[in-house]
Amino acid sequence: MLNLIFQLPVYARSVARIAVAATRRSKRTFVRRDEGIDPSMRENVLTWQKKQLHSMTFENVGPAKSSDGKIDLARMWRIHRSSLQAVRHDLDGMWQVSTDTLEKGRGISLDQSIVIMHRLRDAGFPDESLGVVSVQMGSRRHSFAVVQDREDDFWMLDNGYFSNIPVRASAYLAKKSGIVYLIGFNFFDVWTY
Repeated sequence: MLNLIFQLPVYARSVARIAVAATRRSKRTFVRRDEGIDPSMRENVLTWQKKQLHSMTFENVGPAKSSDGKIDLARMWRIHRSSLQAVRHDLDGMWQVSTDTLEKGRGISLDQSIVIMHRLRDAGFPDESLGVVSVQMGSRRHSFAVVQDREDDFWMLDNGYFSNIPVRASAYLAKKSGIVYLIGFNFFDVWTY
């Protein structure tokens, strides 16, 4: 409870950012597509996917892509908050498997997002709804986890760079200019927006 009280100013700042974004008149949809993916980025993802799936293999049985499960928004909020408490942002790491990031307790936004995605999968969210998206704004790159519960929209689960609370991409990201969507991926797929 005490931790939540200390987090209130951080959450209030995120709510204010979302409210300001809501006043802007921009519309963008977020439909996954397979074309236009940078080949070197795709290769990075494919290499990471192999390492991650190997780390999830038990008794020579690796995970398989599944459509089973359901999206539970209350659980999504709890997993987002607890994951950020378990893994603080640090400029150390990149393309770590989720167990390594959890063991270290820190990682870049990409690694934090991978942990969130993995925890959501473990909580029973369907694979096709989960992902990590990497974007670029000027010279800075940033990543966040997503729950794609609609064909043209997703929930953004960020580490605080954009928002400390889950927010719909259509309500926040669609209103921001200067964002280049580099790549999206999960344990089995690669895409862009």
